[in-house]
Amino acid sequence: MDDREAVARQLGRRPRPFRVAARCPFGRPSVIENERTREMPTSFWVTCPELVAAISRVESAGGVREAQQTLGESAVEEIHERHARLFGTRVAGVRSGGHVKCLHAFTALHLSGALPNPVAEWTLERLGNPYPEDRCCTPDE
Repeated sequence: MDDREAVARQLGRRPRPFRVAARCPFGRPSVIENERTREMPTSFWVTCPELVAAISRVESAGGVREAQQTLGESAVEEIHERHARLFGTRVAGVRSGGHVKCLHAFTALHLSGALPNPVAEWTLERLGNPYPEDRCCTPDE
């Protein structure tokens, strides 16, 4: 299976133009960088279903608020400013302030190597190993 087909299966739809920005331990895409468009402020997406689910569990347990409080507004604002300098927008389309809106977005930036950041480090510490140990979670068929 090629990367385009793998990402289509992961997303459940045909993807927009992208490049693979990070891979899972099984060699499949886990983070993609979307072609930049005005209507899509988030360029880097986590696509691996297991990684998405693991980050979602952290978010649903209050992780966005906890990460914000633990790291502080000034540290998060610095990430937004760096992102704006590199990509022309703030992380996940946040308009102003040092706010965490989406742990997935910060983690995708970090895993891609585009913008290592403490929000993603905080998130990844809570995940342990989010990938299955014996097989890829993206089915071949």
